[in-house]
Amino acid sequence: MSPIIEFIKTLVPHIPTQQELDEAYLNASIDACDVERRMWEIDHRVAPSQPNTEGLGGALH
Repeated sequence: MSPIIEFIKTLVPHIPTQQELDEAYLNASIDACDVERRMWEIDHRVAPSQPNTEGLGGALH
């Protein structure tokens, strides 16, 4: 890599990726059931850009 990019990387702190955060969350599990529950939560979470339609009974179409 160029020296300029390397210099910029030294100035900017590491920001963990979503995958790194998810792996840390799963690694904090206490047993197999907890791992499965956390995996379900990750798979079914709503992205911040998606509207929260929970409780509207599917009124938004």
